[in-house]
Amino acid sequence: MGRGLGGAVSASNANEPRMNHERPAPHTGRYAMHKYWSKKPHNLVAHDIQRFSGVGDIVLDAFCGSGVTIIESVRLRRRAIGIDINPVAVLMTRMGLQHTDLRALDTALETLRSAVAGPIAQHYRTVCPRCGHPQATVTHTIWNAHQPIELWVACDACRTRKWVKTPSEQDRAAALAPGSGAIAWYPTCELIPNSRVGVKPGDRVCDLFTPRALAGLSLLLQAIRRIEDPTIRSAMEFCFSATLPQASKMVFVIRQRGKMRHAGDSQPAPAPGQAEVGSWVMGYWVPAEHFEVHVWRCFEHRFRRMLRGKEEINRIIPTSAHPCESFEALSRGEAGYLVGVGTATNLPLPDEAVDYVFTDPPHGNRVPYLELSLMWNAWLGFESDWEQEVVISDARSRGKHMVDYQRRLVAAFQEYWRVLKPEKYLSVVFHSLDDATWLLMLNTLRTVGFALVALRPLDYSNGSVAQDTRRHALKTDMVITCQKPTTPTENHWPVVFHCSQEDLEALVRECLSRLNGTAATSDVVNAVLIQGISTGMMFKISHIVAMLERLGTFHQGHWYHPDGR
Repeated sequence: MGRGLGGAVSASNANEPRMNHERPAPHTGRYAMHKYWSKKPHNLVAHDIQRFSGVGDIVLDAFCGSGVTIIESVRLRRRAIGIDINPVAVLMTRMGLQHTDLRALDTALETLRSAVAGPIAQHYRTVCPRCGHPQATVTHTIWNAHQPIELWVACDACRTRKWVKTPSEQDRAAALAPGSGAIAWYPTCELIPNSRVGVKPGDRVCDLFTPRALAGLSLLLQAIRRIEDPTIRSAMEFCFSATLPQASKMVFVIRQRGKMRHAGDSQPAPAPGQAEVGSWVMGYWVPAEHFEVHVWRCFEHRFRRMLRGKEEINRIIPTSAHPCESFEALSRGEAGYLVGVGTATNLPLPDEAVDYVFTDPPHGNRVPYLELSLMWNAWLGFESDWEQEVVISDARSRGKHMVDYQRRLVAAFQEYWRVLKPEKYLSVVFHSLDDATWLLMLNTLRTVGFALVALRPLDYSNGSVAQDTRRHALKTDMVITCQKPTTPTENHWPVVFHCSQEDLEALVRECLSRLNGTAATSDVVNAVLIQGISTGMMFKISHIVAMLERLGTFHQGHWYHPDGR
């Protein structure tokens, strides 16, 4: 392994317990404005940027996603280039960099409130179940089998924040048929059929929303498009996009046991199975029982979150950092950033122009980004270049299989090699429980000519439901850092897996002893990979897991040494 990639491998912190690593920072402020998958902890990404680049250097990420690499680079007074095939990802990156007049945002919100809050609210009017006032508001509706079955009601007249009622016939009519005159444009395009993300043939973007939500969202977007200031309009479109998941039918209902009612409570005692609001996790599954959240209230909530993010951005992003229209403009200035839609396989950059690359390419079939972003891109009117995406997808119509992924991944890293200066560094965030995908990444780096210099785990800021519950779920990524030698390394030896069961058993036993009772499956896998690669051994993930099953004891999410040590 060491010979195949060239260079010396540093097993960063390989022999230290995981709890000694800096904890990943949560996604707050600038990183809480909009949902996106696989956001990396900004504080840990910032450490690598500081370690491998200097002030004024040019940092590149051609799979920039929600923009963590680019935003942190600019914050740390580097110049940055962010490219992504996904238009909504590019919008998120720009929003994370752009200074915005907060008063103008507040004014725009009030203009929207005057234009559409009233018409939207009319579809959510109901009779208060507590005082009988006819102008109470339905804040949340629980649907089951395509019918509204429960309403949460707020009433200004009796100052009730939440009272639960069963919908009347009038309530059902308002939810099911808000009236054709109240609906503007909304997207009717079809989603990409893919059972892995819950999409059947014929499923459309508009099917993800109730009729009343479609009416409200269409009116809101129509009003946003009338905002004259392009900066404020773009920010409000961004806020609208961030609103869509929680305004959809994909918000599941959490049923928990009822809690005790305390003396003086203004609410009736919650019954066993009381509902709580979930959130959209991933995929386009619409649960049989789901929420519909009041569109305007949902938008206002997202606006407040965006405002907090923008306040932070105005404070931490240097005022000298300005958007550039070309690499030439970026290279002439001392600060700035270049962000746009494009493909990592054909970078619009000259040779040897970049000082550092920190990148997080799609990890095989883990996340089909463009498919999962179709809801956002369709509402915003963005077109996507589906053919150029570097990904493996279970959607048969796309032809995104391992061979296509391999070809495009190699092309992307050849481009990284071309634009990176000699002796400079590239850090790749990667992980997979699929042996072939791991081998592909390592051999891609080898083939292009990079020399591996460091490997370390990168914890997630937030775990998904799947990460929390699956026994062998990935709970970290790996950061593979390589250097571009002045003279390309001649790698005649492909990276191959080490097959010695004795070596593997010794490593797994040692890791279990050191991490006894504190390690999930991914922790042990990471430890074995780091220690193995640092000594020239690469084991199949499946073999590590099998050895772990044979040697260890799994209890309440953690592995224990067989001897209890």
